[in-house]
Amino acid sequence: MTGEEQVRRERLQRLKQQGVNPYPAEAARTCSISAFLHAFDARMKDSAQVSLAGRIRAIRKHGGLSFVRLQDESGESQIVLKRDDLGEEAYNAFHEMGDIGDFYSFTGTAFLTKKEEPSLNGSRYQLLTKSLLPLPEKWHGLTDTETRYRERYLDLIANPSVFANAKKRAMILKVMRDVLEEEGFIEVETPILQPIPGGATARPFITRHNTLHADFYLRIAPELYLKRLLVGGFEKVFEVARCFRNEGVSPQHNPEFTQIEAYWAYATIEDLMEHIERMIERIIATVFDGKRIVYGDHELNFTTPFPRASFHDLILRETGIDLNKVQTEEGIRGEMEALGVAHEGIIGYGELVDVLYKTKVRPTLIQPMFVTDYPAAMKPLAKKREDKFYSAGAQLLVAGTELMNAFNEQNDPLEQEAEFDEQEALRAAGSDEAQFIDKDYLNALQHGMPPAAGYGIGIDRLAAILTNSSSLKEIILFPTLKPKSTEGEDV
Repeated sequence: MTGEEQVRRERLQRLKQQGVNPYPAEAARTCSISAFLHAFDARMKDSAQVSLAGRIRAIRKHGGLSFVRLQDESGESQIVLKRDDLGEEAYNAFHEMGDIGDFYSFTGTAFLTKKEEPSLNGSRYQLLTKSLLPLPEKWHGLTDTETRYRERYLDLIANPSVFANAKKRAMILKVMRDVLEEEGFIEVETPILQPIPGGATARPFITRHNTLHADFYLRIAPELYLKRLLVGGFEKVFEVARCFRNEGVSPQHNPEFTQIEAYWAYATIEDLMEHIERMIERIIATVFDGKRIVYGDHELNFTTPFPRASFHDLILRETGIDLNKVQTEEGIRGEMEALGVAHEGIIGYGELVDVLYKTKVRPTLIQPMFVTDYPAAMKPLAKKREDKFYSAGAQLLVAGTELMNAFNEQNDPLEQEAEFDEQEALRAAGSDEAQFIDKDYLNALQHGMPPAAGYGIGIDRLAAILTNSSSLKEIILFPTLKPKSTEGEDV
């Protein structure tokens, strides 16, 4: 225990001995700090009593006059305490017992200081929460990012930009919901615990349900359940889905993340691309005041319509490989070998060409762009184009990052079963990410699913780019971290 903590604990005990409840259930508060400042002139004129509540960020004492910085979620304000107004006993008690980091309520009237700073002239106060540990006042600009992520509550207090970005992420999600609901989509919920993980190419987490004596998987995507709803008669559905993938951690990957998946009966991939353009236009206009977005060293131009380029053309441009002529696993391995792209341990044409794309093409795509017509081997749940080698799908790429994956949904149960069989063969060959056969989903398709298009868009990735955050850990409030041992060392 530090000396500072010991002092605060002693103050806590003295407060209790004096009959002061240091953690009351009720607080005197009539408005937020931002509301107080917004209507400051009117409050000055009517001299009405106002109660503000928040955390003390600074205390400056000048004899019988003290200046307190009070912060709530909406902002900061100055509180002025005068010995003559409070009385000797109350004035001294505040300085004897109050600490930076404590939560207080101050009641008084609005007035301007000699420096014309809008302030509250406090006539009484109430302790709301006694803090036992000091705030990390020197955290701003701290390079120990691991500590920031582990103790995010302190990071939010110390770094206003982190707090602001968290609120922007919430606003982004709200706008996306608004657009979906305005366009007739219904929000639904589907299982997180699934007997068979489906809807994406990824390694799942597994858990055990003791009562049912059965293994379940944390969902990697809600896709197959949402499409079951199309079979059941829904035509426009979406879910804000927490998903889990047992994969590596990187600036663009976190084992648990949030995405929106939406499915639209009787629509095509072209409809979805226009829908996504409308959604992003609204986000830029609403959350970012229509400004161009700066991400790293780049200024991103989200003017619609976004450019479109086929997967084939981009691979040809960056590598010289013509996928119309290289359509076997052996052939693509040879091309990757010639380019020096690692391919050991990668199984199947789809996974191989995906690595080639992510290595040679994706990093070059900075401005928003729809990449269309991926090889069908990469999209086992998508409809195919007429030549069958390419899928009817698209991804939205921004700053070298995949933000959205969309395609015309496969609704032919026999075609889908054949795709599942191919995925099962890849699993048997050693692939950790190939998809499982979902027999109940195939049964649903056999009852008939209308032609439809669907997409998934990563909320965390989108928010990270729009807020110029270099890592998902900056935008996910509590990112997945390596556990620490009881001794405080990483295990």
